[in-house]
Amino acid sequence: MLEVCVDSIQGALIAENSGADRIELCSALQLGGITPSNSLVTAVRRAIKLPLIVLIRARAGDFIFDDYERDLMIAEATQAIELGAHGIAIGGLTNSGGLDLKLLRFAVAALPKCQLVMHRAFDQVREPSQALDELVEMGFTRILTSGGPDSALDGVLALKVLAESAGNRIEILPAGGIRSDNASKLLSACYTRGHGQLHGSFRQSPLPRNGYSLPDHGAITQTKSILAAFNC
Repeated sequence: MLEVCVDSIQGALIAENSGADRIELCSALQLGGITPSNSLVTAVRRAIKLPLIVLIRARAGDFIFDDYERDLMIAEATQAIELGAHGIAIGGLTNSGGLDLKLLRFAVAALPKCQLVMHRAFDQVREPSQALDELVEMGFTRILTSGGPDSALDGVLALKVLAESAGNRIEILPAGGIRSDNASKLLSACYTRGHGQLHGSFRQSPLPRNGYSLPDHGAITQTKSILAAFNC
């Protein structure tokens, strides 16, 4: 399973045509991603056939949200599902570095039949093992994580520990600088053969001056080939 994160219709089409298995949609990818507009969700849903996960994040910056922002994100998440998304990626933290259980439980209650993904706010939690158990208890589908560092390759040992702790209880989806030259190492560290998945934006490098870049077709196809061989 190869999930590609995009912030445009064009990016979603490139990802689908390059062999992606699932799309995560956001806006402002250069800022780490925020909630896309309803119009963009609708347009991408109409343009592609792949499963669609929509990122829900009220703003750029930290992941400590107030009640107004929580209410906004639950409304955005509900709208995304109504517009055809298969799931949402959401997350939040407390001042002490724990999961924002209030926000996450709101999401579980509001969206009982969709995929629920804890996004990379997880990489900033104080106690990853405890947070993993809490997400399992709430019924989350998967955790999007680098293991802590910006790059999944730098967090590979932590990813291995998380994957072993998760077992069959919740999916661990490695993210953060995923490329064809590190995909094999990450897959081998996190999965038994036949069960691997990866997440990346695969943006062209270097980025243009305006910060806008479409995913690279070749990078996606190469990574998908490595993933397919691992999962045979």
